[in-house]
Amino acid sequence: MKQLRAELTTAGVFRHHEAASWGKLVMLLAGIAACLTGVVLGPFWLALLLIPAASICATSAAMLGHEGSHRSFSKNPARNHLLNYITFPLLGGLSALYWRSKHDGAHHGHPNVVNEDPDIGLWPMTSCRENHLKSNALRRWFQRNLQGVMFWPLTLLLPVMMRAFSVKYLVTHVRRHGFSFAWAADVASLVAHYSLWVVMPAMIFGVGPAVAVYVSLWTIVGVLLALIFAPAHMGLPVVVEQNTDWGHHLETTRNLVLPRGMRWFFIGLDYQVEHHLFPKIPHQELPRAEKIVKAWCARVGAPHQSITYGAAVVDVTRFMHNAWKNPAQTGAEVRDLTLGQPAARAA
Repeated sequence: MKQLRAELTTAGVFRHHEAASWGKLVMLLAGIAACLTGVVLGPFWLALLLIPAASICATSAAMLGHEGSHRSFSKNPARNHLLNYITFPLLGGLSALYWRSKHDGAHHGHPNVVNEDPDIGLWPMTSCRENHLKSNALRRWFQRNLQGVMFWPLTLLLPVMMRAFSVKYLVTHVRRHGFSFAWAADVASLVAHYSLWVVMPAMIFGVGPAVAVYVSLWTIVGVLLALIFAPAHMGLPVVVEQNTDWGHHLETTRNLVLPRGMRWFFIGLDYQVEHHLFPKIPHQELPRAEKIVKAWCARVGAPHQSITYGAAVVDVTRFMHNAWKNPAQTGAEVRDLTLGQPAARAA
C-alpha cells in the first residue's frame, strides 16, 4: 500500500479542488432554492416535479459535506468542518458528530462486518442468517417474506431513523464527554435547520403545507441515499470478523459504472473502491485514481470490483431477498475466494 500511495501522490490525486467544490455547493443550494420557490409560486402539479428535483440537489449537497467529514474537501481543517456543518445539521437536519461516528468510524472502519457496520444493519431487516435467527418471530417472518420487496420502500424512513439516532447520539455524547464547541455548533445548527425549514414556513404558509413539503423532500432523500450507498456494498460478502488490511475493503466494496449524466450528482461515490482505500482523495480526482488503483490491483493479483449501476440495484434487491438464509462468512473464507492467487498471497 505504501507503493500505491506513492504512485497516487506522484500523480497528484490528493490535490484539493476547494474552489470548484464551493462552486458546486452554491449551484446545488441555488437549485434547492429555485425548486422551493417554484413550489411556493407554481401550481400543485409543478410541486410534484420540483420537490424530487430539490431532493436530488439536497442529496448531492450532503455528499459534498461527506467530503468535509473525510477532510478531502480542503487542506484547511476549519473549512472542512464548516462545510460539514453547513450540509449536515444546517441543511440536512442530521448531526455532524453522529455522521462522523456512524460513517467515518463504524462504516469505513468495518465495511460489511456483522454488528459493526450500521449500513447493513437496518432495522427490522437482516443481512445474514445469524442475525435472522436472533430476531423475534415477527421480524423473522418479515425477513423471510417481505424484506426483499420492502427494502427500497422502507428507505423512505431513513431520514426519520437517522434524525432520531443523531439526537440520541448528541444526548449520549454530551453525557459522556461534556459540552464542547463541536457539540454546541451541532445543536445550534439543528435548531436553525428546523427553524428555517419548518417553523418559519409554517408561520407564513401554514403548518400543513410546510410539513408536507419538508417531509416529502427529505423522505425522497432517504431513497436517494440508499441508491448511492447500498449498491457499493450490498451483494458483496457479509463477514463475521474484521480484516484490518487493505484486502478487506477490496473484498467488500465495488465501483459503480454510471451513465454520464448521473456522475456529477454522485460526488465521486461511484468510485467506492478508491474512496474506501484513500478517503482523503477529493472526488474530482477519483477517476484518475481508479486507473492507478486498478493497475496496481492487477499487478498484485488483488480484486478490483465494478458493476453497472442497474445491475447493482438488482443485486441489492436480490441480496436483501435472500439475506435471511445466507450465513455470514469468515475473513479467511472470503480471502480464499477473492485473494487466492499466488501473486496476491505473495503481496
